[in-house]
Amino acid sequence: MQNNVNIAGAAGACHGVVVETGTTAVTGKFYAIQVLTDTNFSLFTENGNTGDAMTGFTIPAGTTIINGLGITAFTLVAGGRVRAYKLPA
Repeated sequence: MQNNVNIAGAAGACHGVVVETGTTAVTGKFYAIQVLTDTNFSLFTENGNTGDAMTGFTIPAGTTIINGLGITAFTLVAGGRVRAYKLPA
């Protein structure tokens, strides 16, 4: 099944960012998470995911996780740093 997702303007015109460097739960609707330092997630919720959870392993600095359907919640394990890019409302 193919899903057509319109993220027009999301990559070229930012609709806001959230920088998280602690273990506070973050909710919203994000199209990408840029990993700034090696990071582990204790919670990672995204639309359209049918595979394994994005928790319990290290994601290296420099990785960008993209989901045009929306990443809706995440919580970092201590020591992680990310920049989350918001989808248009």
